Amino acid sequence: MDWEKRDQEVKIQVESAVQEILQKDKPERVTLRKVGIMTGLKALLEQKLDKLPLTKTYLEETVESVKMFQDGRIQWAIALLEEQGEEVKSWKVKRFAGITDQLSEKVEKIIDSYYFGILVDQIPCNDK
Repeated sequence: MDWEKRDQEVKIQVESAVQEILQKDKPERVTLRKVGIMTGLKALLEQKLDKLPLTKTYLEETVESVKMFQDGRIQWAIALLEEQGEEVKSWKVKRFAGITDQLSEKVEKIIDSYYFGILVDQIPCNDK
């Protein structure tokens, strides 16, 4: 198997799948599993990723952690509420973003950062 050539081919397919995920109206988390299913390369990506260095690097830079996805989903919900002319309330953001009550403090912090320009990573938060 020419792994170098295969790596280039797979990376193109993976990039296309990631772009498709990111272009959806409602945010979806970019995961190795989701990309693998969309490309039909799930087993290859899970079992032989070390032989595909270009693809591996791209995925490491692109795959979202749960925290990154939640933060982005909350920001998306705030923007959506504003676009619809609705008042941005914590409970509405949680409902639109599909966020649990366990993350209430995080939602409040992100709403504050969205409106007051505070960097989210600099805000202490007790949520798990």
